[in-house]
Amino acid sequence: MLFFTHCCAKKDGRLKNSDKRVSPLQLYQAAPTQRFMKRCIELGVEWAIFSDKYGFVFPHDLIQWYEKHPNSVTQSEKRKLFDDALVALRQYDLAYFYYNPGRIHPLYKALVSEMQSKNRKVREITHLDEILKR
Repeated sequence: MLFFTHCCAKKDGRLKNSDKRVSPLQLYQAAPTQRFMKRCIELGVEWAIFSDKYGFVFPHDLIQWYEKHPNSVTQSEKRKLFDDALVALRQYDLAYFYYNPGRIHPLYKALVSEMQSKNRKVREITHLDEILKR
């Protein structure tokens, strides 16, 4: 089982002009994203961030600072992100996508829909208390 959420614009600015690679916990600084990661860590559940640039970023992955808005994802980039997501999700019987329903970009809704259409079990959750050991 995997819990995942989407990336955020607020990243550690100290890394902006650096080649340094860091974990998602270090890079993504938006409060909702930090709360998601910390909740998953506290509960000991597997988690990832879905990045507009890198696709799934797991806690052990090291990535560089980037700036990529979901509006700037091209059709070919979207296809690659979604193809890679399908491969990553094959490792899990079930995945939960955590998001704020008032602030969800269509790219992430499309990701969930496509994964479901490809027989990946992805359920949507909108509250941190829905992240539980199941």
